[in-house]
Amino acid sequence: MGLGGILILLLLLVSLIVFIYIIVMTARGWGVLHTILLCFLFIECWVFMVFAAGVQDRRVRYTKEAHLAQAKAEAALKETTRLLYGTFEASQDAREAVVPVRGMVRRLAAARGRVWRQLLLLQSDNNQYMLELSAGRRAAAAGDGLEEVEPAAAAAPLATVDSLPAELVVYAFAENVGEDGLPRPEFYLGEFKILQSQAGQVTLAPTLPLQSFQTEYIASGSADSWMLYELMPVDSHDAFAAEGSEATPEAIFGRMDPETIGKLFADVPTENGLQQAIIDSYVRDGARASADDELAAVWVQVNMLRDHEIDVDSGGVASATETYYDISGRSIDSRLKREDGPKVTLTEKMNNELIVLKEQVAQELIAAGKAELVQRIYVRPLNDYEEAFNRNIVRAEELKERITLVQRETTEIGKANELGNEMITFRQVENQKLTNDLQGIQQEVGVLNNSLTEANKQLDSLKKQLSQMYRTIQARRNQVPL
Repeated sequence: MGLGGILILLLLLVSLIVFIYIIVMTARGWGVLHTILLCFLFIECWVFMVFAAGVQDRRVRYTKEAHLAQAKAEAALKETTRLLYGTFEASQDAREAVVPVRGMVRRLAAARGRVWRQLLLLQSDNNQYMLELSAGRRAAAAGDGLEEVEPAAAAAPLATVDSLPAELVVYAFAENVGEDGLPRPEFYLGEFKILQSQAGQVTLAPTLPLQSFQTEYIASGSADSWMLYELMPVDSHDAFAAEGSEATPEAIFGRMDPETIGKLFADVPTENGLQQAIIDSYVRDGARASADDELAAVWVQVNMLRDHEIDVDSGGVASATETYYDISGRSIDSRLKREDGPKVTLTEKMNNELIVLKEQVAQELIAAGKAELVQRIYVRPLNDYEEAFNRNIVRAEELKERITLVQRETTEIGKANELGNEMITFRQVENQKLTNDLQGIQQEVGVLNNSLTEANKQLDSLKKQLSQMYRTIQARRNQVPL
């Protein structure tokens, strides 16, 4: 028994003694009824006091428990908020929060669509390729409970008529299993259309002629395992960051590994510094901008001075096959929209989250006194791989046509050169003959000239003789009289 209980019992004993004394002293003046009623009143008062003390004891105990429960509820609510939204500090907790991670997963899924992994190449014939879902994948999808099936492989959709219907266009990659046991795309094989899909087997045909490097890669046996994407994977900044690296003010997308990036672009031609320029653009992605960078590739990091509300979601709805954002840059794909409403408020607490905006938007906030400039950052312009591959195919076809035309022109030029050479040979023979004729004529002309010279001499001699004879005749005629 506690101290309070002992005090109550002592008080009850004292009051009982005093009550008996009062009853004895006043019993002569009161009647029996009054005495009995007074005894009942005394008992009822103490019963009331006992119950009141019990209620007070429970009230104090329950009030204390309520305060403790309220404190725990507030702590749990705070922890729930942290787990859902993270903190405003650049910590690991912020990136592992439910809402940011779920948003990231939704953005990745929206940009990627469905993916079918570990499709084995059975045969290729007449520009058609037959693929089969691996046995482990089919067993996992059928619920056989095989333990050796990898979680990442089992999580991909099953290649059935429903998931891979005929006429569906997919983007194929040769996949490679990494050190962690997860399959990853390694080489782009082209854009294909599903011709047939049944019993875990699909037949594909390219929508556009495959390039020589793609057909050679498949023919070499390096594409035994295929990965099909419903949508062409999109370019991103984080994909090229070193594994495990974190965003810092010096590298907002994480640390870029020059050695790894150099290996990725080892096949790029080195003429005119093209390879080094591409590698530098990836290595510098997210770093401080230089004065020579194009304005389109420069973003601005700011610190908020006052709250600013931004509308990030559009009221319209569209699917990923149409567009992700409207003309103002707001999310229009339902998978990218926020669950907490279309507006986001930038506050001073978010400054540790590296707020990076386009230069025009940042300058407007700075001019309005809502933000201050921290640094200008180089942000690599992202590539549209689908457009790039299609443009490469179109250019390759144009190059083939130009090569064909050049080859035809080269053939014609070769024929013309042959005819020219024949004509040159013929003219050379003719020239030789003419040269011989010229020499003969020149000899004849020489002989004739000699004959002419001799004849001229004889003529001159004859003229002299005739002149002499004429003078002689004239002289004789003058001497003989008539």
